[in-house]
Amino acid sequence: MFRKLLFVFPALVLGIAALAAPGSGAQAATTITVKAGDGAPGYAVNLFAPGAVYVQPGDTVKWAFPWQEPHSVTFGIPAGDPSVLVGGANPSYEGTGFISSGLVFGGASSTETYSVTFPKKGTYAYFCILHPAMTGSVVVQTPDLGQPDNQASVDARGNAVITSAMSELKALAAASGAREASVTPKAGGGRKFTLMISSLRDSGAGDVQQFFPATASIAVNDSVEWVSNVHTPHTVSFGNPGDVAKLIPPGGGEAILNLPQSIPAGGRYDGTGIATSAVLGIGFPAGTKFELTFTKAGTYNYFCLLHADQQMVAKLTVGGAPGAPNTGTTPLVSPDGATGLWVIIGAMMLAAASTAGAFAASRR
Repeated sequence: MFRKLLFVFPALVLGIAALAAPGSGAQAATTITVKAGDGAPGYAVNLFAPGAVYVQPGDTVKWAFPWQEPHSVTFGIPAGDPSVLVGGANPSYEGTGFISSGLVFGGASSTETYSVTFPKKGTYAYFCILHPAMTGSVVVQTPDLGQPDNQASVDARGNAVITSAMSELKALAAASGAREASVTPKAGGGRKFTLMISSLRDSGAGDVQQFFPATASIAVNDSVEWVSNVHTPHTVSFGNPGDVAKLIPPGGGEAILNLPQSIPAGGRYDGTGIATSAVLGIGFPAGTKFELTFTKAGTYNYFCLLHADQQMVAKLTVGGAPGAPNTGTTPLVSPDGATGLWVIIGAMMLAAASTAGAFAASRR
């Protein structure tokens, strides 16, 4: 019996010491993954999912980028070029200075991530440099202040965010698609059809990356005017994306904003070569409208140069007497000739860098 006590007593002492040791009760450092946006063909969710995550000192948060729309994970006041990586690939952040993932172009097959470790308690706000309304927070706290997240809890809240956002965007797309195209007579003969770029209005959930209607039929010498009601930049472009992208003048990040219209607004197009608007949207130099008159029968596929890889494409049929426009919301498959996605991605990067630079300047 005495020998048994000799073994039990040291064990009790060690157990008590372990309970009294500093940091006891704290979980081992862990890594939690958060989605930076998401999407589906025709839709981009511009939200962090979830918007807030709760961890303990020493934990790491890793952001994944599951959709093609570019995003950044940015902490602090932007300094220098906010579209590039600042602070290293896996920094530690304590609430001072500026760190950023730079602009990340993700996708379903992308393995690119960005991780930050948080050694101290506090609430750390962050944002996407390209989408100012896309914000999030990392709350670092000890167990006595609240239960930390695990991956299951983060996934549950994040999936709820994405589901809600997609529902909102699809409802907005349905409302936009239900709006009949305006048709008015033109002086001198022919008609003008007014079509929509993106959607009826901006959405805090993201962007509807479609044209409405997705297909339309007009007659020779009719004209089409495309109108944007949103702040997100888009183009109306006909022809090969690579040829359209060649119009971008040199000049760095702002070059895409100076993409010249290959045919003046109100000009005439017969399907030869390319025809493109400048970058359109609320607040952009070229404004929100672009008009073309079509002088030859045929099928004209067109696209947004910045979002063709996300299936922002549509079709215009020019023939005899036009039928009623199709107001369905299903995006078309990318048109023939819409290849060379590296060119499109390059154009997106230029546009993203320019928008990021303007946003960074506004926060200083």
